[in-house]
Amino acid sequence: MEYPQFIAIDASSFEEHAHPVAIAWSLADGQIKTTLISPDDDWEEDWDNCLQDLHGITPETLYQRGETTWSVVRELEEDLANPYLYADNQDTVEALLSKLYESCNRELNIEIGSFREITSDSELDEHSHYQIACDERVQQLLQNWAAQQ
Repeated sequence: MEYPQFIAIDASSFEEHAHPVAIAWSLADGQIKTTLISPDDDWEEDWDNCLQDLHGITPETLYQRGETTWSVVRELEEDLANPYLYADNQDTVEALLSKLYESCNRELNIEIGSFREITSDSELDEHSHYQIACDERVQQLLQNWAAQQ
C-alpha cells in the first residue's frame, strides 16, 4: 500500500517569529522519520517553557543533538515521493518550513496541504497539534487515513 505523505513540525513558541525545533514526516511506505533541528544563528532566541514541557525538547538538546537546517532540508527532499505533503496544521507547518528553507537561502519548493483534503475524521483537530509531539501527530494522521481506506 502506498501512503500519502504527512508532515508535522514542533515550534519553539506560539509566536509568529518562532522557529522549528523538531520535524517529522512520513514516507510513501508508511514509515516515519523525525529529527531535531539545531537553531540557525539568524533565528531569534524565542522559547516557550510550556511547549518545552509538552515536547520535552530544551534549547541545549537542540544544540547538542539537532541536525543542521541544510541536512534536514536535504533529507526531507530525498524522501519525498512528490513535492506535496499533508499537514496537521497547514499554515503553521508552511510558515515553519519556509523558515527552515530560508535559513538555507532557498525558496520552499514543497506544497503543503491540509490533512482534511484526504480524511474526513472529525476527531482530528487542527489545534490538537500543540498537545502531542510531531512524530506522534504524523502517526495519528497515517492511522486515521489508513482506517478510512
